[in-house]
This record gives sequence, structure tokens and C-alpha cells, in this order.
Amino acid sequence: MTVTDGYMENVKILDGGTGTEIKRRGYNVPSHIESIWSAQALIDNPDIVEDIHYDYICAGADYIIINNYALTQPILSRANIEKKLEELTLLAIDVAQKAKKRSGKNVKIIGSLPPLETSYRVDLILKEELMAKYYQEISSILKNKVDIIICETMASTVEAKTALNAALNTGTETWISWTLQGTRYNTLPSGESLEDAFNAISSLQPEAYLVNCGGANLITEAISTLSNLTNKTIGGYANSVFVNTNSNKTELDLDPERSQKKSHEIIDEETYALEVSKWISNGASIVGGCCSTTPQHIKLIKKLFK
Repeated sequence: MTVTDGYMENVKILDGGTGTEIKRRGYNVPSHIESIWSAQALIDNPDIVEDIHYDYICAGADYIIINNYALTQPILSRANIEKKLEELTLLAIDVAQKAKKRSGKNVKIIGSLPPLETSYRVDLILKEELMAKYYQEISSILKNKVDIIICETMASTVEAKTALNAALNTGTETWISWTLQGTRYNTLPSGESLEDAFNAISSLQPEAYLVNCGGANLITEAISTLSNLTNKTIGGYANSVFVNTNSNKTELDLDPERSQKKSHEIIDEETYALEVSKWISNGASIVGGCCSTTPQHIKLIKKLFK
């Protein structure tokens, strides 16, 4: 399980799933639709979150994303703790910093600008003005405290543009990552094509373009598409599944997560790593894992370098 050496020289490895990894370790992770989800573990068990960061670093991750995916104003309001946004975001940064120090490795720490409401649901995307306000608030907390800000799991152009503008205004290195959650190749939950989504934000010039939180086979196809659109850094991090695609479906899917769950096949760590090798061969230089991936997935990706 190797990739031609020339492809591997500049490849960097992201970490893997956090929320699903907390749950896999036996800790409570309530519904991401109705609760504060992975933020609950940050409040109740920050040491477990630190251990997960540490284990990903030891497995070979060059970057770790802080556990702030569920730290948005609308999500925290579900538990009436939206006023704790800054406190909890700073805690998430501190936990990641502790894991980095404990490892003794010079990994980069990434802050997330995630969907503000339930992921993948374009019908729940907020009005642009309110989105801008919320993203600017989160970005101001991350400014000067993380190495990179990633606008991740973006489901539409308006969401991506708004998050990108907020992140770029901090002067921090900024990445964009769209989700392909669902059963269609190169299609965002909004119904927009990946190419159209890229063209809509390319003038903002983020440092890297990624795709995440979809079937590993969907990410493979998307990275091939991105490689034809830009010479800048590209990459991806997928869920540990293959998705049976339905390329004939044209209507907007308002619940793409449900569609993916109905049509996916769970894959093991080695199969996932083999799929990642295809991403690298197609030009990806940032690779990692999303939902249901573990430190073992990252460890096997690291083995691709040998």
C-alpha cells in the first residue's frame, strides 16, 4: 500500500473524526440535530478530547482541528449557553495546545468555521447578514490563537462566501472545504456543482481547497475535479464509507445525510487508506479523515509514506 514517492513529498495529514471518536470511546455524544453534540464532551470530559488530539498526533497527523465544530451561536442556544461561546472556544484551543505540548511535535492547530446550524441542511442556513455577524464573532475569537482557519462542511456558495470573508479578515491562513454529503458526485447539498461552487469563491483566494464529510468515493471524484480547476493546494477528508451513487437524481435533497446513510457501505481502515492513495495520485496534498474515522485510519494513511 504505497504511492509513488514523488506524490508524497509535500503531502500533509489531517486528523480524523472527533465527535464520532468521543462516542466510540464510550462517552456521551448527543444528537447533532437537537443538542450541542460534541461540545458536550468538551464541557464534561475535556481530558478525553485532549487524548483524542494526542492520539491523532501520535498516529501521524500534521494538523489537528480543535473541537469547536459545535461551538456556534445557534447550536449553543439549544442549551441556553450561547454566552459561553468565547469561553468554550478558548477551552477547545487550550485542549489542543495541551495535546500538542504533550506530544512534543510541531503540529499545526486549525480552528473551524462550521455550518452554524445543523450540517448539510441548506434549508436551515441563516440569512447572510446574520451569518456574517456570527462568523465574524467566531473568527475574532480564533484570530492569533490558531495557525489556520478552515471553513468546513460548507453546503452552499452563500455559506462558503460568508465564512471565507470572516476568516480572511483575520489575516489568518484560511482553507475552504465543501461537503458532498449525499449520493451524487461533485454536488453540494445546495444542488450546486462543485465546479460552480469553486468558481463562485475563487476570487477570494483561500490557501487551500478541500472536500469533506462525504463518502470516500465521492471525495475521490471531487479531488479529480479540483485538480483540473486550480494549481493551488487541494485535499480531502471523508467519512469511512463508500456511497452508492444516484447520478440520475436531479431534485434538491433536503436531507442528504439520510440519503447517504440509506445507501452507504462502511469500509475498514485499510480500504479507506487505499482510497486516500487515489486522492494523492490525483494531486491532493492535504488528506485525513472525517466522521467515523479513527487514529488507526490516520496511522494507515501515514504508512503510505513508506
